Amino acid sequence: MKKTIEVILVGAGNRAGNIYGSVALRCPDRMKVVGIVDPDPVRMRLMRERYQVPEENCFDDVSELVKQEKFADAVINGTMDELHVQTAIPTLEKGYDLLLEKPFCINEEEMNRIVEVANRCGRKVFICHVLRYAPFYSAIKKHLLDEEIGQIISIEMCEHVSYHHMAVSYVRGKWRSEKLCFTPMLLAKSCHDVDMMMWLVRQKPMSIASMGGEFQFGLHNKPEKAGNRCMKDCPLNRECPFSAEGNYLIDPNRWGQYVWKCLENEENLTIERKRESLSTDNPYGKCVWDFERDGNCDHQSVMVQFENGATGIFNMVGGAAKSERNIHIVGTKGEIKGTFEDQAYVVRKINAFSEKGYEEIHYKLNETGDMTGAFGGHGGGDVRLVLDFLNSVAGDQTTFSATEINDSTVSHQVVFKAMKAMRDGTVERL
Repeated sequence: MKKTIEVILVGAGNRAGNIYGSVALRCPDRMKVVGIVDPDPVRMRLMRERYQVPEENCFDDVSELVKQEKFADAVINGTMDELHVQTAIPTLEKGYDLLLEKPFCINEEEMNRIVEVANRCGRKVFICHVLRYAPFYSAIKKHLLDEEIGQIISIEMCEHVSYHHMAVSYVRGKWRSEKLCFTPMLLAKSCHDVDMMMWLVRQKPMSIASMGGEFQFGLHNKPEKAGNRCMKDCPLNRECPFSAEGNYLIDPNRWGQYVWKCLENEENLTIERKRESLSTDNPYGKCVWDFERDGNCDHQSVMVQFENGATGIFNMVGGAAKSERNIHIVGTKGEIKGTFEDQAYVVRKINAFSEKGYEEIHYKLNETGDMTGAFGGHGGGDVRLVLDFLNSVAGDQTTFSATEINDSTVSHQVVFKAMKAMRDGTVERL
């Protein structure tokens, strides 16, 4: 019988409150939410009611939490990136194990501080690189561990961020500017993918080059006739791909956790109320070209050479019609190629005596559904990550996907070097 792990949510927003915390509702025998830390009274009320947390275990600030005697096993920290040092370190020093949202730091100095404290205090810390746990990527990892395609020569990966995801999160949203979130888009959005490359290749990265920049957004690209608010004064509203009406009202649930946050204290929201909000004071109703992004790039390529001579290329492209992650790994005995959103990939093995010169097997993951509900968030990675973390806290065996903090530093270092390489026009050594 596995131990039920008691956790405290620090930063009870969408990731910690709605997603990671939901494991307590899905698997009440594995996890229980017993405390909450969040300065937002609306979020506090919603999460306290959802998880039935006693009021005496709810706090506005981490400083109030750590004044109390330790009353849980672990903390799930879903605060914004720039708050991780001030929220993670006190809980580690108090004796809590930690599940920490990615990116877990905004620069190398903060990375080193958190790692030093975690190791000094002997705490178990997992970073939320959830894609390692997605069945699609863990299946590919298994092929590599079984050496089915030999040694990796090259790995090519790309993340196509859809135009509506780009607009809601990285143009209109809080990740649009390093002045607001303190992280560039490559770190905020695609440290998942860089981590995936490091985890699959398992060789030390040696040299990093990068190119990219701002291409589509900013006042200099605003159409001449565009207004300031899509549904109030813009004659281009019905033809613009970034129309607030088209992006947020045709399917009002698609980005609801962001767009309707300003209304979450209201009950029984109607489409008319949401339309009024976008037409008046809701920031997501503003023209997409009116937001300051202070040079935060919307596309970037990262090139890596590994210690054994293998190479890797990752392309992040914001503004695609469809969100899509693709991967192509070429090894000395074959190759693996697939698309995450299709949950399908092919393994080709070299065979000089066959008609084609290779043999291939196509794999299609079965979405029959389990506790994640047809894979769930991040292709099933969200829930599986939390369950593996719970195993770690309980002292049970973890999977080969484990995102332990000392392992997760490598991908963050690559991102920091890639940003410097892009901005300075250099090739950086790790």
